[in-house]
Amino acid sequence: MDERPLLSEQDPPSTATANIDSSTDHVSKASHSDSDKLHLIICLCICCIIIMLRSLFSIEPSWPIPEFQVNSLSLTNFNLSFYHSLTASWNASFEIYNPMRFEIPYHGVTSTVSYRTRMLSQARMVPFKQDYKNNVTSTLNVSISAVDSYVEGLALHGIYKELKHGSVSFNVTLVVDYGYARVSRFPQWPQLMVVVCEDVVVSVSMSSGSGYLIDGPAKCSGSHAVRGN
Repeated sequence: MDERPLLSEQDPPSTATANIDSSTDHVSKASHSDSDKLHLIICLCICCIIIMLRSLFSIEPSWPIPEFQVNSLSLTNFNLSFYHSLTASWNASFEIYNPMRFEIPYHGVTSTVSYRTRMLSQARMVPFKQDYKNNVTSTLNVSISAVDSYVEGLALHGIYKELKHGSVSFNVTLVVDYGYARVSRFPQWPQLMVVVCEDVVVSVSMSSGSGYLIDGPAKCSGSHAVRGN
C-alpha cells in the first residue's frame, strides 16, 4: 500500500492566509491613499487662503473719484500786450461732489490756467478737508494770478484772435493730492488725481479788463494719475 502523508486538521490553509493578507494590504494602501489625498487637499486650501489674504491686503483700493465742476470763473485786471506780456487774475469757484460720503483730506491742490496747451499761470492751495456730514458737495475757491508773465507767440495770437469775438476759452487744470479718511483698513489712503476743465469760455471786455463765465457751469473730467518719484 502507498503511504501518503495525512494533513493535520490544525494546519491552516495557505491559500486562505494569502487571501486575507492580500485583502489587508489593499485596505491599508487604500487608507493611506485617501489620507494622502485629504492632506493634499487641506494643504492646497491653506495655500489658496494665504494667497487670497496676501492679495487682499496688497491690492491698492480703487475708490470712486470726486467730481468737479466750475460754477463760476471771473477775470479781472486783464491786460495783454504785443510784447508777449500778460497780467490777469482768475477767480474760479468749483463744486466738489464726494461720491463715498467719507471725509476727504486734500493734502494739496495745484491749479493751472492755460490757453490750449500753453500755461499762463499756476497757484497752489493750502490743505483742507471736505466734510461729508452736513453735505456731500463742497465749494472750492481758487485764485490764480499772472503779473507781466511771458506768453508764447502761438498763444498770444490765439488769444487776440478770440478777443475779436469778445470771449476767450481757457483750460483750468487741478492736480489734487487727496485721500479717503477713516476707511476700515486703509486710513487716508493717498490718491493723485488730475481734474481737467477744458474750453471754459469767459466773456472779456478789453476796456474794463474784466470778464465772467458764460455757458456755465462747466463740467470737468477727473482721472487718477501715477505719482512721480
